[in-house]
Amino acid sequence: MRKPFRLSIKLLFLSLLAFAMIGTIAASVISSVIVSKNNLEENYLIENQYYAQKLATTTDHLFTNMLQILSTESHGKEYVTTNSEAIYHEIKRILDSTTFFNSTIFVDDTGLIIASAPDRTLEGKRLKSVGSKEALKQKAPFISKPYVGVSGNLILLISAPVFDEHGSYKGFLSGTIHLQKENSLKRVLGQHPKHENDSYVYVVDSEGNIIYHPDQDRINENVKENKVVQQVLEGKNGSQEVTNTQGISMLAGYASSTSASKWGIISQTPKTAVIKPTIQMAKQVGINAVPIFILVFALSLFILNKIVNPIRNLAVYAKEMTSHPSIPPPRIPNWYFELKELKRALLVAVDFYQKKLTSAESESNLDPLTGFYNRRSLEKRVSELDMYSIILFDVDYFKTVNDQNGHQMGDEVLIYLSELVKKATRESDWCFRLGGDEFLIVLPETGPSVAQTIAERIRKTAEDASSPIGEPLTVSIGIGHFPTTAQQFSELVKVTDEALYRAKQLGRNRAVMARRRE
Repeated sequence: MRKPFRLSIKLLFLSLLAFAMIGTIAASVISSVIVSKNNLEENYLIENQYYAQKLATTTDHLFTNMLQILSTESHGKEYVTTNSEAIYHEIKRILDSTTFFNSTIFVDDTGLIIASAPDRTLEGKRLKSVGSKEALKQKAPFISKPYVGVSGNLILLISAPVFDEHGSYKGFLSGTIHLQKENSLKRVLGQHPKHENDSYVYVVDSEGNIIYHPDQDRINENVKENKVVQQVLEGKNGSQEVTNTQGISMLAGYASSTSASKWGIISQTPKTAVIKPTIQMAKQVGINAVPIFILVFALSLFILNKIVNPIRNLAVYAKEMTSHPSIPPPRIPNWYFELKELKRALLVAVDFYQKKLTSAESESNLDPLTGFYNRRSLEKRVSELDMYSIILFDVDYFKTVNDQNGHQMGDEVLIYLSELVKKATRESDWCFRLGGDEFLIVLPETGPSVAQTIAERIRKTAEDASSPIGEPLTVSIGIGHFPTTAQQFSELVKVTDEALYRAKQLGRNRAVMARRRE
């Protein structure tokens, strides 16, 4: 016949421990990944918004400076003359003294180019571009929208009006930025570091057209369908996750320029940029967790052995005790409350059934007057215990009871006292009559504090109750503990008897704890 499959408690505990630890590590890694991913995304959004606002402020300052320079230079006397050569040298000086413009021009009030730098071939041509017409129309400092100039470049026109000393409008002085070439705007906006995470900045005009982008091919592309672009064109600042016009999820920060241009600046990072550092972090968490896992597992295994081995030993004892009654019970550590109680319950059960099986022998070991055990079985019983306490006591002035009331009354007093002790002790405790009025109680698996409590209960009950002689009796008690007080039972009885004697000397009717001999 096939044997049933059995699992040991140790294997079950090990399996549960491994499952719990692996599950904990997996949960830690997963939660770390989620938290790290969320934190990285939040950080990118905050960083991009901050950078977009910073660039918006920088760009505003840039165009403010451009307009200030042109406005200051527009008061020069050269521009109210017809000397194109003098005007050329002046606008060339402006071009060379700053890094703002790709070209500078002076246009008269009819739209005719009087002087241009560095390309003088434009001189004598009449400007028909949207930007120049708007500048002539406004007769005020002006930043145009991007437009295609006569040279075929995508241009921004920054202009300041020129008036003569009588206030008559003479035209405008302007600087141009060629958006598809190297320019001052690109130098400012291009400061955004394009790291491995592929973060970048782009700028749109008030119509949603790209006027700056790291990818030159995208300049002048209209992206107003982008949700972030829609926000920035409404003059809003902020950050959000967005899918761009190319279908890529981005973590974007945006800011609106406060200058007359009303541009929007967007700094963004692909959402996929958080994947690599998140994976790196997850690997690091896993690597760091391995030695901790090993340490905790080893420590848990050690503790597991401390927990399981006594259970196994007790189980083996319970299995073999029927065929080998003399086998000693396993030693259970003092801290193991549950198993000690189980062991004590097991011992009580064993003791009960052994009493049933050996009733004749038990009766021969009993005191016929009190029903307590006699001295014959004492040492044999305590030799089977690993830890116990004893209570040794006698009746104060018992000789006087016998002398005044007779020995029959003395026997009734002893019977009365034995009943009182039975009620004050536990079922697991062993009560012995050593002779005369001297009694010994053995408390298996009991510490000194519990023994002292039981002793005080016996003393107080005797003191408060009415005895057969019509008045309360008092008892003097000595308390000892094995192995704390003594290592041998005979020695334990001696020092406990000395404690009983001290109780007599101190005035009787008290319990005294035995002292260990040095």
